[in-house]
Amino acid sequence: MESQHDQASTSPEASTPTPEQLRALTHPIRLRLLGILRINGSATATDLARMTELNTGSTSYHLRILAKYGFIERDSELSSGRKLFWKAKQLYTTVEDPSPDSDDIENKLDAAGAFMQVAATETTRQILQAASDWRTMDTAWQKATTMSDYAMMLTPHEADDIAKEVQGILLNAMQQHPLIHHDTKRSQGSKKTDGSTTDPQRKAVEMQFHLFPIAQGLLR
Repeated sequence: MESQHDQASTSPEASTPTPEQLRALTHPIRLRLLGILRINGSATATDLARMTELNTGSTSYHLRILAKYGFIERDSELSSGRKLFWKAKQLYTTVEDPSPDSDDIENKLDAAGAFMQVAATETTRQILQAASDWRTMDTAWQKATTMSDYAMMLTPHEADDIAKEVQGILLNAMQQHPLIHHDTKRSQGSKKTDGSTTDPQRKAVEMQFHLFPIAQGLLR
């Protein structure tokens, strides 16, 4: 969860859902649709149905739920007539880590726990896909791709400090290298002139960061 980083929780590019909103996002298809819109930019239900191999009716239903709970919105610049384009409202989602004495603590913990399980499933799907694709990547991207883990003995406070430091680096990198979908006109065929999209080696990249105590059963 990214919520322990102060910059993430205050950034206008971040969404910190309420428990009710978080439950609406606790669905693998909705999480995947939101991710596609954040990375690829605006798209229609038909576009997204083709990408996810779902039928348009099901895709439209999940998009309406995402819109109802504030994760996406209609792209008025691209929509025309009955052709409706959707776009993500924020770049990433943070989850509140409620203090033990906060109001409605059980409801918040249940919603956050359910979301973490769905997010872990989607993350695993992406990792497995990347591993499957690795053999056919060009040499430069094979070298750049890494799937590493770093085990160490830490206190909760030490772990929190390291998480904040790493998340700060990644958030700064996101700001320096924003996703293409910020340029809505590109969806209509135009390109930026600063070289950011003309380099054939430049791709949308996802850096995933996880920190958790290792289950005791795995240490035996």
